[in-house]
Amino acid sequence: MAHGHASQEQPPTADDDRSPVTSRAVLLSLIMAAVIGFAFPYANLVVRGTRPANTSLPLGTVALLCLLVVLVNPVLKLVRRSMALRRSELLVVFVAALLASSVVTWGLIGQLLPILTGASYYATPENHWDEMFGEASVGWLAVWDESAVRGFYEAGREGSGVPWQPWLLPLAMWLLFTAALSAASIGLMILLHRRWSEHERLVYPLMLLPVEMVKGESPDTLFPSLLRNRLFWIGAGLAILLTVAVGIRHYFPIVPAIKLRHSIIVPMQNERLTLRLWGNPSVAAFAYLINADLSFSLWTFALASAFQTPLFRLMGVGVGAKEIYSAGSQMVSNQAMGAMIFMVGASLWAAREDIAAAFGGMLGGLGDRSRAGPNQPAVAGAVCLSVGLIGMIWWLVASGLSILAAVILVLAVLVTFTALTRAAVQGGVPVARAALIPQSVVLHALGTQAVGARGITSLAYSFAWSADIRVFLMPFASHGLKVWDESGVSRRRFLPLAAGALAVALLVAIITTLSLAYSRGGVSLSSWLFGGCPRAAFTFAAAVTHNPIVPSVGWWLWMAAGSVVMWGLTTMHMRFIGWPLHPIGFAIAPTQPVQDLWASILVGWLIKAGLLRYGGYRIYDIGTRVMLGLIFGQFMAAAGWLVVDTVTGTTGNLIYVY
Repeated sequence: MAHGHASQEQPPTADDDRSPVTSRAVLLSLIMAAVIGFAFPYANLVVRGTRPANTSLPLGTVALLCLLVVLVNPVLKLVRRSMALRRSELLVVFVAALLASSVVTWGLIGQLLPILTGASYYATPENHWDEMFGEASVGWLAVWDESAVRGFYEAGREGSGVPWQPWLLPLAMWLLFTAALSAASIGLMILLHRRWSEHERLVYPLMLLPVEMVKGESPDTLFPSLLRNRLFWIGAGLAILLTVAVGIRHYFPIVPAIKLRHSIIVPMQNERLTLRLWGNPSVAAFAYLINADLSFSLWTFALASAFQTPLFRLMGVGVGAKEIYSAGSQMVSNQAMGAMIFMVGASLWAAREDIAAAFGGMLGGLGDRSRAGPNQPAVAGAVCLSVGLIGMIWWLVASGLSILAAVILVLAVLVTFTALTRAAVQGGVPVARAALIPQSVVLHALGTQAVGARGITSLAYSFAWSADIRVFLMPFASHGLKVWDESGVSRRRFLPLAAGALAVALLVAIITTLSLAYSRGGVSLSSWLFGGCPRAAFTFAAAVTHNPIVPSVGWWLWMAAGSVVMWGLTTMHMRFIGWPLHPIGFAIAPTQPVQDLWASILVGWLIKAGLLRYGGYRIYDIGTRVMLGLIFGQFMAAAGWLVVDTVTGTTGNLIYVY
């Protein structure tokens, strides 16, 4: 963890010296996954309040952990102390809940089901989507039954339930792909975990609160030490008061509004730049917890990238148009993607001995065991990555892509996912967004004609898992591995529990989402997920079909420039002590979340820099408790409003926590 918290990390131990995962921890983990699979989609689609799983540290998951720590465990201790959940069990359950929350709403199911039906429902005689995407796709890629599709969006006849027959084959095939994607994501994180956690000692700021919440958990005390800290509750009280004041206006419009989101217009001759000034206590707290040079670089590069496009336009430099879901203009997006490619390549190169040893162990001991002997979890990670990559490419080829296009798509996805995961585990960036969607990389590498009609259709359906990515499995897996190490339980049990939690959460979320859609009508549940999301995917596919993309060297030059700049920043950061610019800032700052939250990151950096300069480390450490309280208070108050909204039947009380 950051600075003084690094000493709290447990030294690595042999797996044989770790405790087993208890049966009640497994049972509670699966129950928690089922609860998340039902409750999170219900909150997202019916209550439509604060979204419980839209960040890499989901407020709903933290709330469930808090429920166990603050209510369930104290009651068990009062009944019989031996019945209370141990610290290791609480962390295991939290990891399972964390993984489950990555797939139940925005992370997969919330986008997948509407996209499977969107081309059919939104087809018109003018856009010809039924011909363009229906005739050009394989039969199992989507749902085309007219009655099933219309009922999904407009609600079926009362009492008719879900018409499962048209859904069974598409869902079965997509679950196969999800299994391959999950295996590849978790496998890659296992291979990089040792390098990131033990050698580079990354901060993992998003996991500091859950780990500290159970630190000192003992049968002899009702509550862990953090929850008995006054400074913690000062921070929590401030955030709770602010969040309650924001949410109460939805019930009583007479209450003055507290506006946390502001924008300013910066005129630049004939250009205008919009700068967002969004206040967010938890983001400021995360910025306080990370290294000062990184938080400084995030807001500095965010401003630099915001000004870059209008300045270059004023100088007459062509910057290209902004593509869908990208970080900005073509120049900015491609630069950031090039920087991400370099960053991921550098991470893989730094971990090459661990990776080679793991694959050597998988292939029968061909790796160099004398330097970084493979352990069983690392070998399992190599197996997961290999099986996952093969499964993903096979599935994508079967869905209509050529082998080359499938390989490029998978590589672009893994680069994006790995870079954004690194930003979360090192930089505390709570929300992910691609610099450039992988589908665009495929089309600019091969061209529309080479990809073909079936390939473009497959790319449109791939929007469900790799385009509008606010949530995806990889950072949850990386965070889960870190917390699993903190728990002290057997590393070999991580994969089975992860697979079980994901399977339960996926199945329950599918049943819940389909049941809600057919009983209430999808278009009444979420205008974006059931409207904008599927239309965006197929509008993109139709646009590149009608206006074919031809590969050009010019499109790739800004990407090459981004890689070169990233190399220079990395070199300076490694060779010169005190170099103020962290390279991750250059790669991540242009993405939409950092552009939205740079002002809050600046506040966190200013507080940290001021306390370290004028108060020293002791004052900074005191401030850490207050910052953890800010995160806790904002999350618990937002979760509390979600419960109140559910009980009162109120909808639309959306409090942003990202």
